[in-house]
Amino acid sequence: MGNTSVRITFEEFEKKVDEYKARLESLRADGSEKVKTLNLEISRVKQNKRTSKEEKQKLLAELKKQLAEAKAKAKKDKAQIKALVKEAVAYINVNYKGFHKQKKKLAAKEKAAAKAVYFHEKNAIAAQYIRDVSALTAAEPDKAKLKQKKRLLLRERKMKDFENKKFYLERKQKAKDEVHNSYLYRDELLDVVTDGKKGIWVAIRNYFENYIYQFDLKKFLMKNGLYIIILLFMLVCIFIKPSLISGASIWLILKNFSTKVFFALGVAGLILLAGTDLSVGRMVTLSTMITCMILNPSTDVKFFGLSFNGIYASLGFGGALIVALLLSSAMCVLFSALAGFFSAKFKIHPFISTLGTSLIIWGLIGFGTNNIKTGTVSDDALAIAGNIGPVPLTLIYAIIAIVIVWFIWNKTVFGKNMYAVGGNPEAASVSGISVFKVTMGVFIMAGILYGLGGFFQATVTGSSSSSFGQGWELEAIAACVIGGISFTGGIGKISGAVIGCLLFEILKYYLRGVFGGSADISNIFIGIIILAAVTFDSIKYLKKK
Repeated sequence: MGNTSVRITFEEFEKKVDEYKARLESLRADGSEKVKTLNLEISRVKQNKRTSKEEKQKLLAELKKQLAEAKAKAKKDKAQIKALVKEAVAYINVNYKGFHKQKKKLAAKEKAAAKAVYFHEKNAIAAQYIRDVSALTAAEPDKAKLKQKKRLLLRERKMKDFENKKFYLERKQKAKDEVHNSYLYRDELLDVVTDGKKGIWVAIRNYFENYIYQFDLKKFLMKNGLYIIILLFMLVCIFIKPSLISGASIWLILKNFSTKVFFALGVAGLILLAGTDLSVGRMVTLSTMITCMILNPSTDVKFFGLSFNGIYASLGFGGALIVALLLSSAMCVLFSALAGFFSAKFKIHPFISTLGTSLIIWGLIGFGTNNIKTGTVSDDALAIAGNIGPVPLTLIYAIIAIVIVWFIWNKTVFGKNMYAVGGNPEAASVSGISVFKVTMGVFIMAGILYGLGGFFQATVTGSSSSSFGQGWELEAIAACVIGGISFTGGIGKISGAVIGCLLFEILKYYLRGVFGGSADISNIFIGIIILAAVTFDSIKYLKKK
């Protein structure tokens, strides 16, 4: 019945749909609709504190009796309603398709007509401008006045072009709106007959319809242009060397990502505050050196004469592991908090404060250890960064860290305050937010993440030295910028830092694979990517201003 192929008018279509709606409303009135109404009434009675207990019990008993009757009626009519809904949906989908197609054709004609008028007017404005300039040149002998009048004519022409284009875009948008409204009208009809239960496929279809309607090429390229550039880089690398695509390479990339993401998550918070962190590389050195010295029971490395190998011997592997984790994190937090204090208290830009702590750490480690390499940690320690099948254990640790940091950023007051301070610290301060506490909190959180990242990195590499981690701060910062965390402050997501870090590791792996492991050549392309990322960020910021 619903799959009729007979052409009908829009009025006939609406009349038939109204009949379906009336029949469904009638069937639902004493059943499913009454159930909804009674449930709301029962909830209202329960929450009413002015009604006495006896009166409330009496009312609830009566309402529950009516509710049972309404549920019985709904159950009785369920099959009939289901069949009628199916028939109504089929009728709407089959018959409205033609009306929607007609609306699209009319919109296409309107767009074409608007475009033709636009170019006709544009050419007419240009021709008139040329005539006016020629006439003015012939009539005005004074060169200074002629130049001034020409400037006025050009300004007038630009204004006319602007109005012409504005009118064209308005007509074009109106035609687009009519098609979209036509789609929404069908959706509203389906919503009524199905009582809001349209199904997953309709929801997916609606999502794509809304996405296409709101799609703007310029905004899309502005938002995703960098990802497109990176994707092209990767595709070219794969085309040159197809062997780069393999299961082993994917797990290797994920293993590298799983430790690097800790540093990206840490520096992301500082970039969100419109800052940065130049000490990340030295934090890596500090945390990996501490971890490797404690978890290597036979190490000869001493720090200012202090030996750490006794910890493993006296506490065993479990105790040494806990000490290594806590001490590496605590030391990173100490230096990160020191930089944070100078930035929060004295308004020193994090670029300078973290540069200072970076140099302090570098000097302390180099001088304190005489630049001696730690040697390899125990086999038990290496097992921490092992695999479960093909899956690296460090990837599991990274996922846990990502979830926790995401929760802090998005579901806590501290996270909301981070965005407020990053966007406008003066306004945040006026609103009662402690800029000092938020800044210190972000630096401390970064220190914890650096300590954890360095700890896990030490169990991956097995050893460390006073030069290990050099330059890693640039990779962490680049990953955040690629992921869309803006240097202007207050803009960015944890997902951006994670995606940026993953893309950065993929890009490095493919570029080095193509160029025979050369970091120098790959650094050229990575530098281009970073410049592109900051450029896109700057353009978006200027456009916003």
